[in-house]
Amino acid sequence: MLFVIYGIDKPDSPIRNRLIDQHRAHMDAGPIRVVASGPLMDDQGEQMVGSIIIVDCENRSAVDRFMVDEPFNVAGLYESLTINRWHQRVGKTWGASRKRVSVKLA
Repeated sequence: MLFVIYGIDKPDSPIRNRLIDQHRAHMDAGPIRVVASGPLMDDQGEQMVGSIIIVDCENRSAVDRFMVDEPFNVAGLYESLTINRWHQRVGKTWGASRKRVSVKLA
């Protein structure tokens, strides 16, 4: 199952820059597979303001367990953090475990 983790940073927090290496290590070493991830940017593309993480795992509780120890979350970076199951309709998820079919619209 695919899930989207959507985190919005607290304004002007130094936590992201301080913990970026630990965050990346957690994403790489976690018990669930990160399909895609990256920072949300401000409109000028100059400042990171949040995170999007798409994971492929067996259920929601696995995502919750994964995020409990995520360094940004532990340090209190996120002003809000939302996790939703995601049903992909278009595009590729860079090798997700299930076969994905894209539909070309006329």
